[in-house]
Amino acid sequence: MTRVPRRGRLAAVFGSAVLAVAGCSNAVSGSAIAADVAPPTAAESITQSLINLGEAGAVHYQGTMSSASDDPVTFDLTAAQTGEIHGTFTLDGKPATLLVVNKATYVKATAEFWAALSGVGNGENKGTAVADRWVKVPSSLIGIEFGDVFLPDVLGQNLAKGSEQAGDRAIGDGERVDVGSARAVKVTTGGGTVYVDEKAPHGVLKVETDRVGRADTSSVRDLVATVRDTSAELGKFYQDTATQAAGLTAPIDVLTTVTEGTHNFDACGAASCSIIVQFTNPGKVAVKVSVRGVWQGDNAPLGVCDATAGPVAPGQGGSATCTLASPEWVKFYQRANSVPGNHPYSVEWSTVVLAEAPDLAQLTARAGAKPADPKAPKAEGTHYVYAITYSDSARQAKVWKYGVVAGKFWEDHADQQLPTCLRSTGSGCGVDMVTATDQAASAQGLAHQLVDKYKTEKGECPTGQWASCKR
Repeated sequence: MTRVPRRGRLAAVFGSAVLAVAGCSNAVSGSAIAADVAPPTAAESITQSLINLGEAGAVHYQGTMSSASDDPVTFDLTAAQTGEIHGTFTLDGKPATLLVVNKATYVKATAEFWAALSGVGNGENKGTAVADRWVKVPSSLIGIEFGDVFLPDVLGQNLAKGSEQAGDRAIGDGERVDVGSARAVKVTTGGGTVYVDEKAPHGVLKVETDRVGRADTSSVRDLVATVRDTSAELGKFYQDTATQAAGLTAPIDVLTTVTEGTHNFDACGAASCSIIVQFTNPGKVAVKVSVRGVWQGDNAPLGVCDATAGPVAPGQGGSATCTLASPEWVKFYQRANSVPGNHPYSVEWSTVVLAEAPDLAQLTARAGAKPADPKAPKAEGTHYVYAITYSDSARQAKVWKYGVVAGKFWEDHADQQLPTCLRSTGSGCGVDMVTATDQAASAQGLAHQLVDKYKTEKGECPTGQWASCKR
């Protein structure tokens, strides 16, 4: 492995020399004796476990919590270090699909979900119009800022607060519990309760915390979540997220409304039927407006029409023509003109305002990113791949772990782990930078590649490795 040289710190311990002094001689006899190195304390181990959690490229969570609005929530989500989140959740028993891109939250849910959500303008009538469509949602509306809860580094930092409360005993002396099929050790910090694998490197299996979040309107309570590292599948995560995000061409803004005016049917014939809807923009900025109509004829569904209009300037009026041209309409029209009797038809419609589509350039780049090349190392970038190494009993250099960290202070981040490496291995530990890159996905890709190569050659992951290591 080619590494970029750096002036790093080395963690090591030696015993005191045995000295013998005779007369006035300046000669000193004796030899250095290696001292026994105590294993990491529970506080040090849990701190390292949470550092490892924070470095993960992506993490999968399942569990429960309460929103800031006291609604019960269940979730099945995967969050990437770069901020993207996708998965499903329920809010007060009503299911929804979640997508977080560019720090914006988008939700797709049933009409019942939106009709029951307080704060949505004209919510009961708007439910049908936004059902099963992507909606841009402010965190205060649903009482959850998902990024403040589930991003790996954010959750790790929150749980690491007061980690000294775990104490000076060895982590193996803690209470044992089962988390799924794994045997775990239960550890309490100032930030909550963390359940880690009883085997080194004590990967996080489950977390519990009373409260997490930055704002009162979006902080969640009573979070209980199982945790699984999915860094090894990060490429697929980005590809799946990009595929979903491609549908965000016209997300709905449920907080902004237009004033609806008159409406009337138009050009209803053998092939199609239209409804023309008038509206006025009462706001201070121009808006695009979407009209959706749900049609029925002879008390049977005929289909759905969609139309878009605008931008409509502030204070100005506009209109949209929503046309139904479904096979069901054609059959209904033929029946109405051939079968004697009344054949009523109707349309239930609603107007919604559209938000701007997100810029997917970064996400697309991450989905197509290749691992950084360690054979052409770079000294500068936004993300750094590093290796912590030690000497084994045969004085052979071995990797304790590979890590990825963002920012120019990566050395401080890596160096703080050296004492735990020393205590875990009983050997002096050092840090080397593998390379830097400006693409987070490339850094994570290389880390996974290095772990995979190590595991293939050695038959196991590096001793201190959690992220990208399948045990």
